[in-house]
Amino acid sequence: MTTRSTEYEMRGYNHIAMVCADMQKTVDFYEGVLGFPLVKTLEFPGGSGQHFFFQVTEDDGIAFFWFPKAPPAAPGIASAPWGRTDEFGNRIPGLAGMSAPGSMHHLAFDVPLEKMDEYKQKLQDAGVEVTEINKHILYGPDGKQAASRDQLPADAEMVDEFINSLYFTDPDGIVLEFAAWVRPLGDEDVKHQPRTAADAEALHAGRQPAGATV
Repeated sequence: MTTRSTEYEMRGYNHIAMVCADMQKTVDFYEGVLGFPLVKTLEFPGGSGQHFFFQVTEDDGIAFFWFPKAPPAAPGIASAPWGRTDEFGNRIPGLAGMSAPGSMHHLAFDVPLEKMDEYKQKLQDAGVEVTEINKHILYGPDGKQAASRDQLPADAEMVDEFINSLYFTDPDGIVLEFAAWVRPLGDEDVKHQPRTAADAEALHAGRQPAGATV
């Protein structure tokens, strides 16, 4: 299925701009580890900042600002938090929890499905903390999710594996993902009513949102 804007001629997203604390570490990671060529650098007047651009594909890029007076990072507010602790006190790396409206929760790069194991090993060889491959398998009428086939109940019904993911972070803790679609998406994949700010208010007040399934 080919999908694209019905209103504008789009050729990708040009670039996504984020903020780093150390531009040298950012260059070392995005160009040195991920292999994105550094294609443009800007220096702001009076030492007030920098803006560097990396190329991801022919049409898509990623850019970073560096500001010497930037406020501190706020994982869980400005971006997704990383890692959690299990019931035994062991730290488990991975995408964890929510972030605030207006934030960039995490950034996913599209990669070939058959390369996932190879890319996981390459990241580990480069010293990057990376998760296991998450299979994102939905099962049952209410859409419960399992990370791998061995987590599925024996009587699981309506099993749907639609995307595989690897999660890791950059030097500033920005959560990144290597993602690969497992199957083509179709009209049947769009089947939920969008929730609203009023739904959030109802849940905060302990009420069932309008139209919610009980």
